[in-house]
Amino acid sequence: MKHLPRIILILLTVLLFTSCRKSHESPTRYTAFDDLFDHSKPIAFGEDEDIYVFCGQQIRSELEPVILASLEREVALVYNEKYFNVIFSDINEMERLMRFKNLLFIGTIEEGDPVSRYLQKALDPKLQARVKQSTGEIFQNKNRFVKDQLIVQVIGVDNERLAGLFTLSANRIFDLFLDRYTKRLAYQTYQMKIIEQDFFEPYPFSLKIPNNYRLYANDKNNRFLSFLYRARIQNGKHPDKFISVYYEPMEQNVLDEKWLIDTRTHIGKVQFGDSLNVETLRTESFKFAGYQGFRLSGAWINPEKFAGGAFQSYAFWDEKTRQAYLIDTMTFFPEGGKLPVLMELFMVASTLKVK
Repeated sequence: MKHLPRIILILLTVLLFTSCRKSHESPTRYTAFDDLFDHSKPIAFGEDEDIYVFCGQQIRSELEPVILASLEREVALVYNEKYFNVIFSDINEMERLMRFKNLLFIGTIEEGDPVSRYLQKALDPKLQARVKQSTGEIFQNKNRFVKDQLIVQVIGVDNERLAGLFTLSANRIFDLFLDRYTKRLAYQTYQMKIIEQDFFEPYPFSLKIPNNYRLYANDKNNRFLSFLYRARIQNGKHPDKFISVYYEPMEQNVLDEKWLIDTRTHIGKVQFGDSLNVETLRTESFKFAGYQGFRLSGAWINPEKFAGGAFQSYAFWDEKTRQAYLIDTMTFFPEGGKLPVLMELFMVASTLKVK
């Protein structure tokens, strides 16, 4: 019994050591997107940016300009890049195309065109009743036939109301497909472990950074932190990807588009030796990580390194901490599209949490 206190002390020490060790272990992965797919279903075909559109000839002749303007909208980066590629398809091809990722049906519950007849058979009677009551509805179905799929159905009682519904809802329909696209990118990104969260203890924020990124810059005096992904084999087929955070005290919210442009210009010059191509710059109001702020998009250039690429920056003001934040995403990818890379980086940047 005289050794009991010593035994208890040893046990407490072991427990404390184990607890401390666990607290410093990184999570195996960031799992927020793990439930996106239904792995019991067959594999999905098609590219992430391809949307197969089914509609009758009359509706297509009326709505095609709206469909293309909405889904194939462009963003100016180094050059203009489209978010999606629309592929108008025959409903008779549905047996083959049902295995593809993105399907959009546009039809009615009263007209007799082939797409409308297909929807009338496929749509649950209760949902048809909803359409009749409201004159038009938008339904979405995820992973219906394959493990990674988004099906959007835009249905009106007749062609006139259908055309009005689609025109008024064009942005919403685009957002549905964009949300799915970006989550697919995030799912792939977070298949690996993330950098230990203990790394962010000295900072007023945290991020879920995949651990295939390395620290690029840690300028504490200027409140700037940057990470870089660079493929081991440099053959031009893999992009360089940067994600950076800058923050500064700001007692009152005077953050605006000019602050964003000026601050990003300064960061580019000081931290990267870059400048912005002013002819490509676009700013807009934007909601980021739960904050209402601004987004800046465009191209960066570095003549000394004979390099250039695309970037998107996000800025917001945090009222609780009285600080302004600029989160920058940037890519160098001469041989490939920049927009999908920036969309992937946006999903990583969106994990930012202000402490």
